[in-house]
Amino acid sequence: MFEKILFPTDFSEVSLHALTNCIPELFNMGAKEVIVVHVVDVIPEDIVTIDVLEKNARERLESLIADLKKNGKLRQIVSIGAPSKEIAAEAICPSFEIVEQAKCEMVDLIVIPTKGKNILREMLIGSTARNVARTSKVPVLLLNYKWDRKKKRPKKEIECNRLFDKPLIALDLSTCSDAIIGRIKKFEEKVKEGVLYHVVDYGSPEETEENVSEAKRQLEKYEKKLSFSVKKRVDSGEASESILDVAEDEDATLIVAGKLGRGMVKEILIGSTANAIMRRSKIPVFLISC
Repeated sequence: MFEKILFPTDFSEVSLHALTNCIPELFNMGAKEVIVVHVVDVIPEDIVTIDVLEKNARERLESLIADLKKNGKLRQIVSIGAPSKEIAAEAICPSFEIVEQAKCEMVDLIVIPTKGKNILREMLIGSTARNVARTSKVPVLLLNYKWDRKKKRPKKEIECNRLFDKPLIALDLSTCSDAIIGRIKKFEEKVKEGVLYHVVDYGSPEETEENVSEAKRQLEKYEKKLSFSVKKRVDSGEASESILDVAEDEDATLIVAGKLGRGMVKEILIGSTANAIMRRSKIPVFLISC
């Protein structure tokens, strides 16, 4: 399992909900430490203001974690920021800070709670989440919330205890797919069943049938590398639309995908496809760097 987790927070309702509900579940699954970080994403004119912002953020984090421990939500080791500084708060690009913090701390996973695209104030669903997903060598788990602003709670709860029950594993059949399968080994004992999925979005119309047949044969090879039962599906069409539709059709609890496509230049889950998945997915998304 993922033993060391980096959790960026902006103190929003979504962030606090994820920290209170999902992080404890990850501990129950084998995580041993979570590093909670707040990045000050404003640029004050003087260093005194920066110091005040850092101090306020640090105090708020310490109070938050103390309350969670007191209420029994977090019993394991919890850190705040980097060893050299208690909090990463350099008034710089948040995505850069998060990725660098993950690298410095050698974490196994970055967990980012996000809001739906119709929420006015978003911390990590726009450029920050996409930039973290693009540049991080560490796997990124996006917890996608649709938040009810009036009731101040999720419109639909993320079932954190079922997060890995039934992943939709999107494979492009390149070496990236091998990296995805390798990462899945981290949590495969938590999986009840999975869906291996490939979208044929290449070749001429005349080659589609042959490409689909070959993809099915390739999926059988990946199936043998997994310890849980899987359903294999191959479709032709547009990648992001197909992935989202099949995830809903199969009642998947998680979408797992890599960031590199068929070759060093083309990337399957960067650009429009990645944006569509992150913004429109109704379930958590797990992105793996290949």
